[in-house]
Amino acid sequence: MHKFFLFLTILLSASCSLNHGRPIATLEYSSVKELRNTGLYQIYFTSDVELLQLFKSRIGEGLVCSLEDDLDFAEAHHIQRSGFGLVEKVIEPAPLLYRANVIFSESESGKGGEDYLEGEALIPLLKKRDFISCVFRVHTTTYNTYFSKVMHVPTAELLKAISKQ
Repeated sequence: MHKFFLFLTILLSASCSLNHGRPIATLEYSSVKELRNTGLYQIYFTSDVELLQLFKSRIGEGLVCSLEDDLDFAEAHHIQRSGFGLVEKVIEPAPLLYRANVIFSESESGKGGEDYLEGEALIPLLKKRDFISCVFRVHTTTYNTYFSKVMHVPTAELLKAISKQ
């Protein structure tokens, strides 16, 4: 019986996530361009917080964007039309300038498979709105998922990047 309670205590404590206590970053859109006709869109932005040094242990981190009004950026939630990109720091010219290499896709929840959206497939979705919403998201092993404040990326800028193909 003693082993059962010890096992239960370990199980309960292992499932707990701690509040991360990190400052919530404010992201500011800078520019966007398509990377050499690849369907990969480089979104440049600044942050008031050093994003890539927030946590030592990270399961995954990146910029997550919604092409629709779905603003639930939790990992467990499926956004049908979305973008995701790994984030890297750009050394010059600003000290907290970042670039996310974003790929847009469309998928059905629970059905598997994705269709990548680029060029002509992406244009009608972008023309429906003035901006898309993006957040920087980090998963860790011990803390709750970290989310920045929402950043708006003007769709007119994305449309210009597509037209330069």
